[in-house]
Amino acid sequence: MPNIAEEKDCEDRISALPEDLLVKILLLLPVKDAVATTVLSKPWRYIWTLMPKLVCKDTKHTNNRSFWWFLEHYSLQLHKAPRLLEHLEVKLGSRCPDDADVGNLILNAVERYIRVLDFNMKWLGKHISLPNELYTCKTLKKLILSNKILIENLPEVFLPSLTKLGLYDVVYKDEDSLVKLLSGCPVLKALGVRRAKNDNVIEFSVKVPSLHRLNYVNQNQDDEVCGSGSGSLIIDSPQLKFLNVIDYAEDVCLIEGKIPSLIEAIVDVGTCHNEKLLTCLSSVMFLNLSWIDETEIFCSGVNYSQLIECKLTPWAEYWAESIMLLLDNAPKLKVLMINTRKIEEFDDLPPWSWSHVPKCMSSQLEILEWVNYGGTRDEKNLLAYILANSKCLKRAGICMKYSDDCSDETKWELKQELKSMPRASVSSQLLFRVKFRWRSLPQHPLFDWLRSLMF
Repeated sequence: MPNIAEEKDCEDRISALPEDLLVKILLLLPVKDAVATTVLSKPWRYIWTLMPKLVCKDTKHTNNRSFWWFLEHYSLQLHKAPRLLEHLEVKLGSRCPDDADVGNLILNAVERYIRVLDFNMKWLGKHISLPNELYTCKTLKKLILSNKILIENLPEVFLPSLTKLGLYDVVYKDEDSLVKLLSGCPVLKALGVRRAKNDNVIEFSVKVPSLHRLNYVNQNQDDEVCGSGSGSLIIDSPQLKFLNVIDYAEDVCLIEGKIPSLIEAIVDVGTCHNEKLLTCLSSVMFLNLSWIDETEIFCSGVNYSQLIECKLTPWAEYWAESIMLLLDNAPKLKVLMINTRKIEEFDDLPPWSWSHVPKCMSSQLEILEWVNYGGTRDEKNLLAYILANSKCLKRAGICMKYSDDCSDETKWELKQELKSMPRASVSSQLLFRVKFRWRSLPQHPLFDWLRSLMF
């Protein structure tokens, strides 16, 4: 066994490590564990106070005391951060006391030249306003605000370094508060929004000239919440490259100006009557479209001249005809994915027919992936048509959807039926599994940069 002297020598070697290395070690630990290292030895007493990143979260696995107790008594009061606090992540849950002075916590972070602030207030108290100093912080690059936060009485907002902004389930004093916040972010590149019910905003206006990426989610279907006839989302961001809109309100999306550089769009909306939204989709290379009420408008009214990869999730009655309309307007399409998880049998409708072969089938389409294929009449007809006319097809992956009482014999018969379908491309593979990954083709040079804008 090693003697006491050897143990002491070993301890001395660890404590003698460079200060920067000790800080990196502590950054791998939860904050409370990092603070607990103060009892190891005298040199460790202050090491945790130099950590440039603090992550403090109430979770269901923590004890009955809120993390706020730690923040109030130990964290920023003792934290030295001689130059700056680069990253502060705080999530306060239901156990946080109603009289917690979170404004002082935010102010403390701002005074330490905070760069990344992720503040999630999920306590049982009322919505709170954050200190005005936050909205004029010159060092802040990324800001995420979530839940019981009220954006009101803003000063002259100026966030000259902010490139990423997340507003999740927050509320606003009025629409002007939202407009003032966004207009004070001159270099904003990425904006993430999840609308809260009764957030005091009818028209959610995103007029940010520098914006490249917009994620917008509004799953409130109450007209009293989102407005009726006025539109719940207005976009005026001409440099937008990526658009993700999930919105089930009425008259959901209005486009002001043009978006000529849009590369990728994910669209899942309840209804749409705005031609400018359709026009802005004409430049996309990657389209993920979930069916809407007027699906044929999206499919027949837009010339998808640059589209090379498309994912479709239909649920309307005339879904097969709509897919063919889209294919007819997408001459460069190489990858098509269809998910018919919402499709039912519509035998009371006349079978669909198509008079000519879309150009993409004759010269471009290489990959077909079909998820939740159930073998309905229209599914069989559409699949047979695509296989019989896609001359360049390399792979068709089919993921079957069986009923609960489907026997092994029936499953085998369904697969044999698919194998017997004629294929224009004799070299194509028919696989009963799906290899599809979104944006599976060689990436556009902008994609690595766009990914860096993710929250």
